[in-house]
Amino acid sequence: MSQITSEHFREFDPSSIPAGSKLSQYYHIATLANGDPLRLAVLVAKGTQPGKTLVALGGVHGDEYEGPHAIREAFKHIDPSQMQGDFIGVPQCNVPAFLAGTRTSPIDGLNLARVFPGTLDGTVTERIAYYLGKHVISHADLLVDLQRPGPNMNMPSLIGYHEGESVLAKQSREAAFAFGMPVLWGHPNVSKGRTLSFAYENRIPGLYTESPGGNWLHLDESTRYTRGVLNLMRHLNIIDGEIEKENPTHHLIGDGNVDIVPTTSAGGYFIPKVKVLDRVNKGDLIGRVVGLAGETHDTIYSDSDGVVIMIRATPSVVPGDTVFLVTKEYQG
Repeated sequence: MSQITSEHFREFDPSSIPAGSKLSQYYHIATLANGDPLRLAVLVAKGTQPGKTLVALGGVHGDEYEGPHAIREAFKHIDPSQMQGDFIGVPQCNVPAFLAGTRTSPIDGLNLARVFPGTLDGTVTERIAYYLGKHVISHADLLVDLQRPGPNMNMPSLIGYHEGESVLAKQSREAAFAFGMPVLWGHPNVSKGRTLSFAYENRIPGLYTESPGGNWLHLDESTRYTRGVLNLMRHLNIIDGEIEKENPTHHLIGDGNVDIVPTTSAGGYFIPKVKVLDRVNKGDLIGRVVGLAGETHDTIYSDSDGVVIMIRATPSVVPGDTVFLVTKEYQG
């Protein structure tokens, strides 16, 4: 039986939810300057038997639409009476950014994916991070953060995970294969401030997704995300059934920090000469930035050997804009 409630609560306790039930509840974070409440919707499906817990996050950035839709779809289709364990989903983590259609919050200018673990008495974004970490992610046996690049960048459909020899890293890698994506991208290092870095610091394996960008909802990618969430629930034995496998076409490795990538030194119109997942060598031409009459303002070359994992999709650029990222192929 599903119930909708708008009550405010600060202590999220899945153990208080009756076994075999589904609950949609709003989570009070803060009262904004205009007096409006800031609330997060939390979707919980509680199995009839104890087991592991999958936590799924969507909309950590306000211009990511596939994750929120996928979490709601997965929640709609799961039957708690047939579950051993729990599902916890937060479809829209960054509500202020979603309402503005931006990656960062229009209230404090912060990127929710860079401020974990947040603070109880911080800005709006820092409070969201604090509550998500303390009251939601902390309950996970496995975390999946359903992200995608912003409207200006293009990436392949991929699942990112922590690569390494630790038990935690191996659990993350196994879960990545279970999720099912064309591209797997292992990260030996996970940058601070992320949902995944918070999870790893609390001994929770974590995954995240990326997919082609654009400022709209890609329903086919959202369907792939939904399937991946259900695959993870099967992987954790929360629900029965065979994992719907997708054999990866690429297995890549690299730090994956898109904050430290090559940028253009000039503004103008960016014309790429490579595509996502093209193999390149150091010094290969990536693209050019031209002026209004077609004159060359900047010529951009690959800074390393590897595979193009991200490239600028919108032509208009200004100096300092990100234009591409190359990563290595997994050797193992």
